[in-house]
Amino acid sequence: MRQISYRGTFHCVSSIVRQESALGLCKGMLSPMLTITTLNAVAFGVRGNVLRLHDSPTLLDHWVAGGLAGAAQLPLSCPAELVKTRMQMSGVGEGTTIRGYTGSLRTLMGIYRSDGLVGCYRGVLITAMRDTPAFAIYFSFYEAIRRILERRNTHGVLTECLAGGTGGALSWALTYPIDVIKSRLQADGAGGVARYTGIRDAVIQCVRNDSFASLHAGIGVAMVRAFVVNAFVFTVFVYSRKLLVEEGM
Repeated sequence: MRQISYRGTFHCVSSIVRQESALGLCKGMLSPMLTITTLNAVAFGVRGNVLRLHDSPTLLDHWVAGGLAGAAQLPLSCPAELVKTRMQMSGVGEGTTIRGYTGSLRTLMGIYRSDGLVGCYRGVLITAMRDTPAFAIYFSFYEAIRRILERRNTHGVLTECLAGGTGGALSWALTYPIDVIKSRLQADGAGGVARYTGIRDAVIQCVRNDSFASLHAGIGVAMVRAFVVNAFVFTVFVYSRKLLVEEGM
């Protein structure tokens, strides 16, 4: 399968719109939309229950709770990520046979029929290598930044937005190269021919053929998205929890 190269964010967006229409920007969106609520519920739920084991949780406790939260949502996140990646790769390259991915459920069933249950968890190790430290960074940096802001008498929505957004952006910045390798491994073989024999081989080929900089391609867009999304997620979580507590639920 031919590797598609873009000169930047604008070139990437314009190329997708020109070749596939604006709908091409939404390919693979249904899978994360269907799972994001459950994934966040698992992650925040595990984190909360782990922190309840401590009277006064330290930042290390938040780090451990975050890592466990990231690991706990793997059974659902790995298949969802695989489907999203395969959907987004559909029709990319020359002579590919992966144009048949026309829906999230159909894609998942196609993977299951051809590769079995194991195939639905393709890339689970690299996903764990990404999600465990990513959630540890996410939750611990959120807490650290929240404490700093509160010591400076910054409270309310602004605190949650800044702490949540910065925690999310930092977690992506520090684990982004792992995500690049994960995506390559999960897309590998979709056209019938596998390029990589494993994680180590994927890293070597990526650096050798596309340079070390390819491990960070698109990181700017990912960090901006992560800041906005996680600022919103943490603010909604904190104030929803306060509302439920006030209502006695």
